[in-house]
Amino acid sequence: MKVRYSVVILFFISLCTTNAMFGQTSDYDLIMKELTKEQKELLLKEREMIKSNRDALKKSLTKAQLAILTDKTIRNDVKRSRLLQSFNKQQKTLVQRQEKRLRVTRESFRKTLTDNQRKVLKDRIERSRRDRKKPRDN
Repeated sequence: MKVRYSVVILFFISLCTTNAMFGQTSDYDLIMKELTKEQKELLLKEREMIKSNRDALKKSLTKAQLAILTDKTIRNDVKRSRLLQSFNKQQKTLVQRQEKRLRVTRESFRKTLTDNQRKVLKDRIERSRRDRKKPRDN
């Protein structure tokens, strides 16, 4: 039960972010440069599905749930916890289906990557992350 709850929390966090798939648009752009047409189509299709599911979840939120999200007096982890506790069966099902779909899509995408693509993508992402961590001179 605890694992399932953690999975739901992790999925909800990713659902609420704007770039659920890769975290940063720049990382996403770096990745897209190295992919085949079929791989790009798979990711774009999945990205659209994530957006539509996120919108569906947002539209299903009640006024009380929206109040939880907009409450500035509580920490984000408390907001997540309260929100998850307030989900009805339909909302929980929506989150669980999307989490399962993401897991399957990630796995199928990983299988399409060549060794060279894996290496190049890993190197570019690591370099991008290192660059973001460097202090900037003003």
